[in-house]
Amino acid sequence: MCERRVGAELGMLNNLIKRQMAMMAAGSEIENITGMQSMIIHYLIVSEAEGDRFQRDIETQFRIRRSTATGILQLMEQHGLLRREPVAHDARLKRLVLTERARALNEMICQGLEHTETLMREGIEEKDLMVWFAVCEKLRANLEKHQRRVSEDSV
Repeated sequence: MCERRVGAELGMLNNLIKRQMAMMAAGSEIENITGMQSMIIHYLIVSEAEGDRFQRDIETQFRIRRSTATGILQLMEQHGLLRREPVAHDARLKRLVLTERARALNEMICQGLEHTETLMREGIEEKDLMVWFAVCEKLRANLEKHQRRVSEDSV
């Protein structure tokens, strides 16, 4: 096995991406919004034409646990970024509704995401990016398959 570790490389990239986004957000209205909150805002705006979105959609889209999603969405509510509203056909379900404040921040969020994406892709050929994405899909599938197997065994 080679000395370089996939997990370590991804962890370092994640740290650098977070640092880049924080530097761009510094002094702006999005300074106190986390990367995950930014991605959730963007996802909710992009997917709203498809209908209501619920917490389980966030869990699935971002592959996070229910408890993690609950914590993030509660903070977003506290910071005035979204509301949870009951739906008529099932009072237990609460659809996620972005506030005008969150919608106004989306423009800055998109600019930050695009700028960071441009920085990361600099000097990398399209064919190399295609390989990167294919490998990422395989890594994700491997981890998800293993996690499904472990959770099935524990039932």
